Amino acid sequence: MKKVYFLIQEWEHPASRYRVLQYVPYLKESQIESKVAIFPDSVCKWMKLFSEIQDYNVIFIQKKRLWHWHLWYLKRKNIKIIYDFDDAIMFKSPVDGGGRSFKRQRTFARMVKYSNQVIAGNQYLKSHALPYNKNINIIPTAIDTSRYTIKDYSLDKKKVTIGWIGSKSSIPFLKELTPAFDHLANQYKNLELKIICNDFFECNKMPVIKKMWALEDENSDLQDIDIGMAPLPNHEWTKGKCATKLLQYLSVGIPVVSSPVGVHNEIIREGINGLFAASIKEWIEKIDFLIKDRSSRERMGLEGRKTVESSYSLKANVPKFIDVIKGI
Repeated sequence: MKKVYFLIQEWEHPASRYRVLQYVPYLKESQIESKVAIFPDSVCKWMKLFSEIQDYNVIFIQKKRLWHWHLWYLKRKNIKIIYDFDDAIMFKSPVDGGGRSFKRQRTFARMVKYSNQVIAGNQYLKSHALPYNKNINIIPTAIDTSRYTIKDYSLDKKKVTIGWIGSKSSIPFLKELTPAFDHLANQYKNLELKIICNDFFECNKMPVIKKMWALEDENSDLQDIDIGMAPLPNHEWTKGKCATKLLQYLSVGIPVVSSPVGVHNEIIREGINGLFAASIKEWIEKIDFLIKDRSSRERMGLEGRKTVESSYSLKANVPKFIDVIKGI
């Protein structure tokens, strides 16, 4: 029987939830025994982990790059390594100044080289890992569609809600659209912006609903949105993003306006399940179109749900995940 020890970032971290935790219940039926733990934060805790891991033949590392001595120990004990990453961790985020980082590149290359199998979140990430390891599978960030119910378009809402869900690190990308929001607020008095996050900002004209993210409220919060937004700057780091928020919008059947960056270009088909915007002018035009055309909102949203179910759902990706573990 395969025994896999999963190391994740945090129990509530989106990457941990979407790329590891939601797969764990499916492992037992495939004769895969597993244990999940948070990355140790001290030498003592690492030593305790190394004593525990003796009983496992595979360790699954989620995103973090281990120190050289960690990797040396695992190889010495003949413990196979699966490395999963869903961000362009070899670059700095634009929020942190952007650009290449020699240290990040070096530790990323080392992590990939030492791994027996690598899982990349998309083709762009795979291309950066290929020079160091040929054993790479692409598994996109998957959505458990059973947790998301489709928006009820028969309800008559008085307001049109444009919305965004995400983390504090990404909110600067949304804030850059403030001129578009204020322009639209001058045109429509029944328009509001809903931000689902743990950090917020104000607009000059646009009313802002500030909703703290909570797992138990996620489905209802998303359903309250009429038009989802996924802005990203065109940057080496953002090209590696796996579009979790975009997939969440589509899972509840709401249309998306997104930047034509990275994996967005693979998921969105212009005018079918969403729209692209690459400038403030285009963001205004595309959101304006969807505000006016309720039937297009419904049509694109329902088509988006089909996109998720066919390629980006948990159901579609569980077999791939299990095959990687069994094949190592």
